[in-house]
Amino acid sequence: MEREVVLNGVKEQAAWWLEERLKKVRQEKHDTMEVNPFMAPLVSALHGHSDFHELADFLLGGHFAIGHATGFGKLIDEKILPRVFGTTKLDKATREAKNFKKSCFDNIDHVVRKDGKEILLSLKASKWTIQLGQAVELNKSFKEIRELFEAAEHSHDQVVIATFYGRAENLTDKYRLVRGISFGANHDVHDLQDYVIVLAGQEFWSWLGGHPDTQIWVMEGIQAAIESKREGLREAQSLMTEFRNSFARRYEAFIDSDGIIDWVGILKATNGG
Repeated sequence: MEREVVLNGVKEQAAWWLEERLKKVRQEKHDTMEVNPFMAPLVSALHGHSDFHELADFLLGGHFAIGHATGFGKLIDEKILPRVFGTTKLDKATREAKNFKKSCFDNIDHVVRKDGKEILLSLKASKWTIQLGQAVELNKSFKEIRELFEAAEHSHDQVVIATFYGRAENLTDKYRLVRGISFGANHDVHDLQDYVIVLAGQEFWSWLGGHPDTQIWVMEGIQAAIESKREGLREAQSLMTEFRNSFARRYEAFIDSDGIIDWVGILKATNGG
């Protein structure tokens, strides 16, 4: 693929994602956010928070982080891969039309066209995404997919399982288990090394885009999206500051003149008693 195609495509999709996240920030009801009265003193002690502004920064970051992470995964999976790189996202309708209804295809996310072939892609976020039980089940599913290929029930002669960041050498051994490579304990997995390959980080993006600099083009597109949304991002930062200050003001009554926080008072105010 060409650099400008990737850059501009990613810019468009990342700008859309930023706008969606900005909507979430604008809609947030900061006056309904409540502190966990049992965890708060532990977190404050652990991180050395000296006041509620610091605690509020930490809690607000955590509050939004899960949504951001989930949304970013969808950005890659549902927007950038199909719209920029031309993959076929296997949503419900596509599975019906493409005959991917069998349960063994449940962990296949995309079909990627490369060199006249259609390759099955199972996309994972990071090296920690797969746990032991999942690895064994994936191995079983991919074995069934290979058997269907050998029986000429489909034409997909390879499965790629990939993470969009990280390095292959740093992936957990669960990714090897998926391919049937088991050291030590017997996990009852099947050897699929000739059918399933693992790609991580730069290797994945290079394979997807057909150029070793593909991941750089993706990053350039993300940076261009940020520049295009500067005004909205400044608004979000102002809102976050107001969220923090409003949150801190709600607990001012529980801080004495020496800056000591009355955690029991916060507990009673939150839970009753």
